[in-house]
Amino acid sequence: MWQPLKNFVNSLTTYMALSPDIVARERVNRWLRSRPCLTCDEWSRRYWTPPAQSPGLPKALIDFVYTNVAAYSGLDIGRIQPSDHLVEDLVFPAVCWFDWGITLCDDFYATFGLDISEHFDETQFSTFSDLIGFLAQQLEGMGE
Repeated sequence: MWQPLKNFVNSLTTYMALSPDIVARERVNRWLRSRPCLTCDEWSRRYWTPPAQSPGLPKALIDFVYTNVAAYSGLDIGRIQPSDHLVEDLVFPAVCWFDWGITLCDDFYATFGLDISEHFDETQFSTFSDLIGFLAQQLEGMGE
């Protein structure tokens, strides 16, 4: 008789543990608000094309990151700079769903037809630029 209630409570507890920390997310977004919010095109031009990034990164990749990472993290991506640290500044482990890396790999495959799940390790990226650089390398490898 008590088992269904116990299962429900356990499920709710697990869900809470794996969900984004909304307080941390709001704190990071509040910190980011001191910066201008760039549209995807502005963000691409400012950070990911020459002279800021040489060689420039594919627009399709920047569009993918701008849209998808915002969905995983709930952060204002247009305010994120390449030098922002994923853990220290953006608090990715707390603001994202626990499986954001798996979802990113699935979405990357759906968008670009490339399975990166064997090579993706979110703990290896220090900055936002490191994450995008990794994704760009995967796309470059596809052309070889």
